Amino acid sequence: MGKLILCNGRRTDRPYVLPVTGQRIYSIEELCYYIYNNIYSIDETLFTESLVDWIGTELGLVSRAEKLELSLRQGADYKTLLAVVLCSSDYYTEQEIKKLLATVDDIRTMPVAKRWFIKANSFLLRKQYTEAAAQYDRLLISEEAAELSPKEYGDILHNQAIALLHIYGLEKALDLFLQAYERNRREESFRQYLYTLWLVKGREGFEEKVSDYQISEELMEDIRIRMDQLSREARLCKDMDKIYKLRNLMNSGNSEELREKCEQMIYGWIGETRVI
Repeated sequence: MGKLILCNGRRTDRPYVLPVTGQRIYSIEELCYYIYNNIYSIDETLFTESLVDWIGTELGLVSRAEKLELSLRQGADYKTLLAVVLCSSDYYTEQEIKKLLATVDDIRTMPVAKRWFIKANSFLLRKQYTEAAAQYDRLLISEEAAELSPKEYGDILHNQAIALLHIYGLEKALDLFLQAYERNRREESFRQYLYTLWLVKGREGFEEKVSDYQISEELMEDIRIRMDQLSREARLCKDMDKIYKLRNLMNSGNSEELREKCEQMIYGWIGETRVI
């Protein structure tokens, strides 16, 4: 969960897996912690029959599960459902719970577009890029998008570019960063466009393309220094030796050894990801 959580209640060996995020929850304290720290990205859909069953069966909180089930059956509002769960343990004080419920009221009064943007950003921060991209798409094609200011629309495009960069690669993000800058006029968006342009087109392609823009010499020099620095750091990275060896194997036509080395590298990445 990213934090040491003191659990006074039962900790099950059969975690509840949250449908959207894939987060594994092992105790009522962890569930309360998740709700408290993700209040901007969750909604009524969190409270499912399977969650109620898990609370009663795996955590042994039978009466609390029954209360939650009754609340759902009676069509209780979102704040009531939150309170039922948060009051299942002593992890948060009464004042902290009241403060969270007040935050829910603030969220409910926000424009729909802003709520969606915050939810998408929460996915982005957790590196759930596919979910983030889907939320940004939903917002950009919605009727509510017409109510956004140019800056707000540009900020959405900027974050969408980051999500797509991690999913599909640099080229998918390139034009989006530029479109973001054309709307929000943020230097950060323009810088990300220039960095991405350099990586996609190379130094010569970058120099040729940026001649179309009126860029200060100071910014140009800053970009050059930064990219040269990153290039040096990349050459010193231990993984670069593996990449150079793969390239040599590919050029030599040794396809069998190349495939074996690629599989070793991929399975290594998979193993690291599973540990995280």
